[in-house]
Amino acid sequence: MAAPESFRSARARAIGISLRTAHLGAMAVLVGGVYFAAADPALHAWRAITAATGLALLLTEVSHSRHWAYQGRGVVTILHVGALALLVVPAVSGRIAMMAALVLGAVGSHLPKSLRKWSFRHRRVVD
Repeated sequence: MAAPESFRSARARAIGISLRTAHLGAMAVLVGGVYFAAADPALHAWRAITAATGLALLLTEVSHSRHWAYQGRGVVTILHVGALALLVVPAVSGRIAMMAALVLGAVGSHLPKSLRKWSFRHRRVVD
């Protein structure tokens, strides 16, 4: 017997909140460590936790809509990941890349529905 829709929604919401909380906590330690030039080995576990929770969040977000990639929420997330990809570019400061990712993550998480679900493909809000 399938679980009622409200139970699935409540469970999915609880998982999303838990993942976001874990991601924010790990990311806070990582960004602080990078900003204050902590030794790389000290940040290894925090990098892994941040990446794992970020990937899990990405998978939960993508599952919300088949239009996700070209909606505001998807575009900001892609930019967020792109900012992190700058960490492998030697000429880019880790501090700048991390702060850009931090800002994009915060903005993306708090977009109003009209921007979060705005589809660049359809040029309107799409669920």
